[in-house]
Amino acid sequence: MKLTVQIVNYNSREIIRECLDSLKENLENIHESDVLIINNDPDKLSELIEDIKPFKAKVIEVNENIGFGRAHNLGCCEKRGEFILFLNPDTKVPRGAFKEMLSVIESDKKVGIVGPVLVDHNGRAAEESYGFNKTPLSIIKNKLFPSGHEDENENIFEVDWVSGGAMLIRKNLFDELGGFDENYFMYFEDVDLCLQAKKRGYKIMVHPSIRIFHQSGQSFADNQNKKKYYYDSQEYYFRKNFGTTKTVLLKLLRLPFYIKNVIYNKK
Repeated sequence: MKLTVQIVNYNSREIIRECLDSLKENLENIHESDVLIINNDPDKLSELIEDIKPFKAKVIEVNENIGFGRAHNLGCCEKRGEFILFLNPDTKVPRGAFKEMLSVIESDKKVGIVGPVLVDHNGRAAEESYGFNKTPLSIIKNKLFPSGHEDENENIFEVDWVSGGAMLIRKNLFDELGGFDENYFMYFEDVDLCLQAKKRGYKIMVHPSIRIFHQSGQSFADNQNKKKYYYDSQEYYFRKNFGTTKTVLLKLLRLPFYIKNVIYNKK
């Protein structure tokens, strides 16, 4: 098997059909490809998926929310594609995107991970589509002075991380890294995975002419808990990779944001 597209579903059954419909032409142009869905919803998804033509997607029914990384790790135990494309269910993929991403990763053995640019309804690049080295100062700077992404140039370029919402990775590299760190429930597991890949000498690339629509935030309605998961994962990421001192610095710098977004956020 050349390519497996792997999707974790949670609270997205109303929009996952649109995502799967957008995969049809992409998969038809790739020899030996398939789709695997890990369903974290309490309700079964199998019957809905069976109605979608022309391809059949395999569903692993977990039926509880075990988190993003753990669910994808479970899917990767299937030992399917040579390349794995992690894809969020609230995305729509333009024709030819997968073929172009595969051409990048196959062109150089040191390219371990490739991402597109995730965009919103207006075609604007999402802030968390890709990025460079995350430090306490860079995170606070981006909060105070958001700059967005300048991706007018169509040349493929190297970054430090790409979003797990649309991430192509070599299966043997994913296995070598031990998969996603399951200490993250959601957020930062993709940044961490890319960091571990770079430590092994692999390159993380972005193909800016591939723009995948991402309807961000559809699977998690509770904004307060969502923010808490984000900050918890952020703290674990820094403690794991940069030590206690930088983690304490981060917590001090972000304290006003934490109070605003978690303690006093009741929406």
